[in-house]
Amino acid sequence: MKKIAIKLGQNKDYTLTVELFDNRVANRIWEMISQASEIEFVSRTQFYEFGETTEEIEEKLQEAIQHVMRLKPDQFSEKDGLNRLHENFPDLLPGETDPETRHWLSMFNYHLHHLERKQNGGKRQFLFCSKMLSEPLEDEDYDLFTPSKKENTVYMNYPHVGKHIMELVGDNDIDVPVDHIVPTSILRPDLLFHLDEDRWVGHEQAVIEYINDWLPRITDKLPYPINDKRLAIGHIPIGRIISPNINRITENRYIHSIEAT
Repeated sequence: MKKIAIKLGQNKDYTLTVELFDNRVANRIWEMISQASEIEFVSRTQFYEFGETTEEIEEKLQEAIQHVMRLKPDQFSEKDGLNRLHENFPDLLPGETDPETRHWLSMFNYHLHHLERKQNGGKRQFLFCSKMLSEPLEDEDYDLFTPSKKENTVYMNYPHVGKHIMELVGDNDIDVPVDHIVPTSILRPDLLFHLDEDRWVGHEQAVIEYINDWLPRITDKLPYPINDKRLAIGHIPIGRIISPNINRITENRYIHSIEAT
């Protein structure tokens, strides 16, 4: 059975093992990781709901906002605040070439999502995004998407800058610009580790029906018809986490490296 090992901590202090499912996306992600001479991470520290307080998250978010305003004073000022930066984020990051600005834009996005999860009762997760090359999903891969999350399961993380369908519905965002709607269409070894209890398991069809009942509000903005599997509702499950130790993960909230085994 193919596995991946996630080394956590500055000195590889704890290893989390994932047994991969036998689907094309999981197998391809394993191949891409095994063939990579080095994986460059966009971020190594995106751990959600591992004991952080709202105040600590807000402090990190404000730090990111201040740095973005410092680096882009011609576009943002103190009076603009969080809302304008949030609205414009999908337009800012893709074309940004300065590494420091890209870093703080990414940190802004991560901390904002962490705060939203905290406020909305989100569950314990961590994720990483990389700069590895991506490739288009194949037709059969769209059949793997599911809106549910299972305990101790790994999913391919959303690999785009924009908003996917479940995020739009969750935010009740009928004012979203057309070019910000970006359903998942590529495969990349960016992973989301869901470490909390099951969510919507056994109710997938009801969730999809709810989403499809909502989508007519933005039909004219959608890139595909309602019920088209290319709208990619949810995430693709790629593996099962073996006996995770939450205390050890909490102590080592830093992704050192990842290996295919």
